[in-house]
Amino acid sequence: MSDLLPNYVLENYSKAVKTDLSTWLSLNPLPSLCEPKLDGIRVFLFKSGDELVLSSKHGGIYTPKGNPKVFAKVPEFLHAPHRAILDGEYVAHEGLFLFDVLRIDERDVRPLVLKERKKILKEILRGTDLEVPFTLARSSEEITAQREEFVQKGREGVIVKNPSSTYGQPNSWLKMKRYDTIDCFVMDYEETPDMKKTGIPRSWYVGVYDAAGQRVNLGKVGSFVEKVDPRQVRIGSVIEVRFQEVTDDMKLRAPFILKVRHDKIPAECLLSQIRQEPGKISH
Repeated sequence: MSDLLPNYVLENYSKAVKTDLSTWLSLNPLPSLCEPKLDGIRVFLFKSGDELVLSSKHGGIYTPKGNPKVFAKVPEFLHAPHRAILDGEYVAHEGLFLFDVLRIDERDVRPLVLKERKKILKEILRGTDLEVPFTLARSSEEITAQREEFVQKGREGVIVKNPSSTYGQPNSWLKMKRYDTIDCFVMDYEETPDMKKTGIPRSWYVGVYDAAGQRVNLGKVGSFVEKVDPRQVRIGSVIEVRFQEVTDDMKLRAPFILKVRHDKIPAECLLSQIRQEPGKISH
């Protein structure tokens, strides 16, 4: 059964779009629900009786017995139903955070609007510290201010949600980071003099997929933060790249690698992260 859990997560997890705030608000009227954007691994928590299993969307399976550190801060769910599926994020060195609920016992609660699902989640998590805090913003200025507040507290930014949306409703969640980033995949590497000496590439060609499934070359990136090990940046790797702007010929200006994304695959690296394509809002 556990082999099926990652597929369930991958097929059902609700996605946040990345577009400008005014466009998003034209589809999602105020007020908006604001949560901190966490820098972790997206997971579902599956509960069946006393058994708990965490699954990521790309194959990771975690249990209290096999991964005690992951569950170190997870107390007993005294107010939880016998069976439940909860949505959240696991952050290294911080633990598990939960922000939504998909199912309680035999009831699929995804058709409920977010504000109702939040009430259910609050009851399930009562007495724990696992629920992601949120606020209601009644203007675009409040949303922007909330992002800045989360950034000052060390978070990546803010996730803005339509409180009247069902789970998985397209374009109902918005991702606003503290700077412009894009998830892209490594297409090739450049044979630099340094690589000829060490055998380790330090300059890579990166790309994304457009709406037609064609690869778009975004140019080279040869800078990275200290924590990135260049030996882990291989052809096919997904990397998160910070950039200054996108040039007219679709190249990233002043890019550098923030991290290797082991939780993503190349098919998830879409051009729509930085350019809205006809008929859709960016993911």
